[in-house]
Amino acid sequence: MIYDLIVVGNGLAAQTFLMELFGHIGLNDKKYQNFSVAQVFSEETAPACSLRTTASVSLSGIAPGVSELGDDLRKSFFLFEDFVAKERPESVEAIKQYISYSTLAEKEKLIRRYGELIPIHSPLFKTDMSGTTLDSYIVDPLIHAEWFNKKIASQKIVLKNNFLKAMSKNEDGTFSCELMSAEILTARKIILCTGAYARIFSQFYALTAQLQNTQVVAGSYLQKTINLGCPSFYVTIDGHNLIYRSATCQLIMGSASYKGAFLAPDFAELNKIYQVFSNALRPALGSFEDFKTITGLRHKAQKRKPLACALNDEKSVYVISGFYKNGFSVSHLCAKKIVGEIFNS
Repeated sequence: MIYDLIVVGNGLAAQTFLMELFGHIGLNDKKYQNFSVAQVFSEETAPACSLRTTASVSLSGIAPGVSELGDDLRKSFFLFEDFVAKERPESVEAIKQYISYSTLAEKEKLIRRYGELIPIHSPLFKTDMSGTTLDSYIVDPLIHAEWFNKKIASQKIVLKNNFLKAMSKNEDGTFSCELMSAEILTARKIILCTGAYARIFSQFYALTAQLQNTQVVAGSYLQKTINLGCPSFYVTIDGHNLIYRSATCQLIMGSASYKGAFLAPDFAELNKIYQVFSNALRPALGSFEDFKTITGLRHKAQKRKPLACALNDEKSVYVISGFYKNGFSVSHLCAKKIVGEIFNS
């Protein structure tokens, strides 16, 4: 069998793409009723970063017309808001984000980004703080992934829970995808939704200019289960986040970033972050040793701009990646772009 399309990966890039894809096909059902799709992924070998993240969505004071990246992030934020309003996934919670600082240097950064700072009066803080507040969102990554899987499950997708070991182009222009199990799948088009693994395992496809100039950045954060007896909250101090998801009693704090595909966390930096929040907040966070550390491998492209493009002139191999810290929102923008290109090329 020759599939019309093989999607590699099962993180946010793949899930939002598949939702957008079948939404498009549904609008043109007669024309694409026999369109065949396979999805290949291995959470064991190449775990999705979208399940290993502090998981929040915020506009972060990004003004329009300043930069191309800023405009894309704004579009992505509003697309995410539209998605939440339409689909109402139980994984997303609208929340007030409190943003403050602990040093004069961090205060100056906030002033440059947000302008005049305002007093923040909240029972969360030991003393009154200054900074700004935003209408933002927090996301439960596991529930979010399950929501997408259920949404997509009704579609005709052949699932292959296996690792893509190699990919080669055939004489007729199709592609042969060899899995770790030695099974070979053939497809007309490939969508690589492989996150940082697009760089780590660049043998998926030739290391093109788009991928050559990207980086793998490990992000580690602290997490524990604790019932604080209060509603969910989202606090940012010195650019670091503390998130409490009351529905699951999950407290998340981070993150510490460092270049490279290293899963060992920077405990010294995480301890500094813990101390900042412990000093500022009224709820007792427990000891540093109570937290477990989680690390996700982010994919950072040039100028932090997400990758959503064809990797060859024939437009038969695409990549959706480079989300860095904005996956829950930019995934929707990238999905729309690539679905549009596939069906208009």
